[in-house]
Amino acid sequence: MRSTLTIHKAAVEANLKAIKTRLNKGVKTMAVVKSNAYGHGLVEFATCIKDKTDWFCVVRVEEGVQLRENGIQNPILVFEIPTAERVPLYTQYNLTATVADISGFDVLKDGTEYHLNFGTGMKRLGFDASETSSVLEKMSSHSNIKCTGIYTHYANSDSNFDISVATQLARFNAIRAQFPSELMTHTANSGAILYHTDKAVQFDAVRPGISLYGYAPGVVEIPDLQSVIDWTSYIMQIQKVSLGEAVSYGSAWKASEEGWIATVPVGYSDGIPRVIGGDIAVMANGAIFKQVGRITMDYFMFFTKQPLAVGTEVYLFNREELIPDIWAEQTGTITYEIITGINARTPKRYI
Repeated sequence: MRSTLTIHKAAVEANLKAIKTRLNKGVKTMAVVKSNAYGHGLVEFATCIKDKTDWFCVVRVEEGVQLRENGIQNPILVFEIPTAERVPLYTQYNLTATVADISGFDVLKDGTEYHLNFGTGMKRLGFDASETSSVLEKMSSHSNIKCTGIYTHYANSDSNFDISVATQLARFNAIRAQFPSELMTHTANSGAILYHTDKAVQFDAVRPGISLYGYAPGVVEIPDLQSVIDWTSYIMQIQKVSLGEAVSYGSAWKASEEGWIATVPVGYSDGIPRVIGGDIAVMANGAIFKQVGRITMDYFMFFTKQPLAVGTEVYLFNREELIPDIWAEQTGTITYEIITGINARTPKRYI
């Protein structure tokens, strides 16, 4: 194996506990495991917490199918708008659909359960408030399918002072008041759970995503969240480098002293952003080393004053000094992009 992603179950469980300590009594959790569980392995991650969460949420119906075929029995909500060719899968695999467009009422098969998605400020998916009457009429005329929930999504909950959360919540409450009281209601993503405890955003359930994997959704750190992954590889080759000798494409880096270049078989095809070349640190034998030269498709290199043995384990992430948040800051992106960018072919190991 060129590299391995190790996921620590205890840390995953600690993150879920940290989320639950912030919830009102009786509020359910709907663990968001879309995009291959944010790069952590869909089936493995869901299996890890299936007895500790009430629901799972995915984007694609195929993700729900994959969970069902691997023994996951929790209720599963699919976020995407159903398409005609996939609608049989909802009833076949007991998946809850999302209806976010009027066409959804006509496409779903008899017996399908669904949640309504209202857009209140995100402008991504969801009904507009002006469509409320039409939605109620469609619900009444399509008794062959069953509405069991209603939700919205916050655009700026990753800031603990953004007033738009309160604005969206007020819009949603006005919509919610027009629908049957028994519908399961949920609005809160990680940001709303962690940063907006002063607002009544929890309703019947919450949808934690990035926080499950140990990362704060915004710039305000959450001390009781733990990064859950180690990303490790190894030294494939070690070569002596002389003063002034260049390394990697473009000869952009030249040695300022004699030493050794260690080559590690992980590159931008594995999920290391190419633009970060020369800026990241790695760990080997308990010491921190600077990566040098440009990241290549399948390899990166780092400099060491003393030779290290071929086969030495190298940490790209280690849950402590080396975490995805650092890469995100260095590349001007968010942690979500870094962790979901790790190539799905990278073997996962749960311990």
